[in-house]
Amino acid sequence: MRNDPYDDVDDVPSLSAKDDDDDFAPGNGARERTTVYSRTTPVVKVKGPSTGPLWALVGALFIAFCGLGWWSFQQVSLMEQQLVATQESFARISEEAAGRLQDISGKVVATEALSSDGEALKQRIKLLEAQLEDQDKQREGVEGQQGSLDKRLEQMAAQTAQQHSESAQLQEQLKSVVAELTTLKAALPDLKTAQADQGKLDAQIKSVAADVATLKKQGNPSAAVERLEQDLMVMKSEQENRPAPSAEANTAEFDAFRAQVTRNINTLTSQIQNLSQQLNARR
Repeated sequence: MRNDPYDDVDDVPSLSAKDDDDDFAPGNGARERTTVYSRTTPVVKVKGPSTGPLWALVGALFIAFCGLGWWSFQQVSLMEQQLVATQESFARISEEAAGRLQDISGKVVATEALSSDGEALKQRIKLLEAQLEDQDKQREGVEGQQGSLDKRLEQMAAQTAQQHSESAQLQEQLKSVVAELTTLKAALPDLKTAQADQGKLDAQIKSVAADVATLKKQGNPSAAVERLEQDLMVMKSEQENRPAPSAEANTAEFDAFRAQVTRNINTLTSQIQNLSQQLNARR
């Protein structure tokens, strides 16, 4: 028997037991007595179960599947949007990270540049310190040299003052010598009696001329001037102590002697004047 709309209710097996199954089967007479005759059962057609709920269930399942598909589609779309947003966020984060990395790289490069600049600055500072030390040493040496130069300048100033005083004395001596020479020139008419001493006077004049030449070569001519002054004084004293000239003296010889003495004295005077000018130039 099948549980479907095609069940055949007419094909129902009999509920009576077969005679073969009865172990105590009666005999033919007993069987006839016990035989029961049933009436013919009317055939009743059973209606099949209704398929409406099934179709409703199928429709509900279909609607549920459609809703589930739509919801899944919405979820997938939402997930795609979230994925796109996540990708965009990752892209922004990547760009920001790249920018930060570039900034960090730039900072690292700047730090390295600053480090190199710092090293160069340290080297330059060390060089400047070494130069300052050298300058200090040079300054100390210059100060020492300046001290010695100051001492030398003081010595030179003292020497210059001494030379000025000596030059003043020399000027006074030269003035006296010039005055004496002037006096000597004025006393030339009295030299007529000096013909006998001509050689001696010439030698003295040559000696005075040599002294004047030596005086030009000396740096400090005060001693030579004094000696020259003494020689002139000797000449003057000899000139004063000579006797008066005799009347028989040869006028021509006297004139020649006078001219020679005058030339010698003029030469000596010019040399002394040159020496005086040189002394004035030294001042």
